[in-house]
Amino acid sequence: MEKIITCPNCNTEFDMSIKPHTEESKYLWILDNGHGGMISGVYQTPGKRSPVWPDGEVLYEGEFNRAIVDRLVKMCEANNIDYINLVATPKDISLKERVDTANRLAKSSEKPCIYVSIHANGFSDQSANGWEVFTSPGKTKSDEIATVLYEKAKAEFPERKMRTSMGDGDPDKESNFYILRTTCPAILLENFFHTNEDECKNILMSNKGQDKIVKAIVESICWLESNGVPK
Repeated sequence: MEKIITCPNCNTEFDMSIKPHTEESKYLWILDNGHGGMISGVYQTPGKRSPVWPDGEVLYEGEFNRAIVDRLVKMCEANNIDYINLVATPKDISLKERVDTANRLAKSSEKPCIYVSIHANGFSDQSANGWEVFTSPGKTKSDEIATVLYEKAKAEFPERKMRTSMGDGDPDKESNFYILRTTCPAILLENFFHTNEDECKNILMSNKGQDKIVKAIVESICWLESNGVPK
């Protein structure tokens, strides 16, 4: 079913084409915007930003992460999805506090929780490019969730590189990132590279690019709500 959504940032209509989710939410989605934002014009996280591009613009990753979560919040509300905005502040909340809070939520929630940490990638070599999703090491439910996200992202960005690790038969990469040490399933999304001028300017700093990222995530959430996490 086609669905037209008004972009919360630019107020233009965008065809999200998401099948509306109207049933009671099966899960509680914990949405985490990585790093800090701006307070009185001061960015709260050292590094974690793009180079200064020739036009003078800079992308601050924490601000990008918040823009995506802000869109996700609106889309979850529109689709009857239960969610928590884990870091509803521009402060740079520590990884330990984020994980501890997520674990408390997972323990007290009447519904299974799924943790989604939003990021954009960075690297010293500006040619590095692509989208990727991380889970903790080993075979877990997080792998199945990550596979759904991967397929939706690939469908939204068919011409873009999908960075995968197929050694264990699925596309997610595995890491011991602290943020993935939750008691509930957790994934970390690296939504392209803010250190790559093409990806930064044409996807991360673009309203249409941000909407496509959000569409992939929300379609994944709606699919998982309707079908459940594959076993």
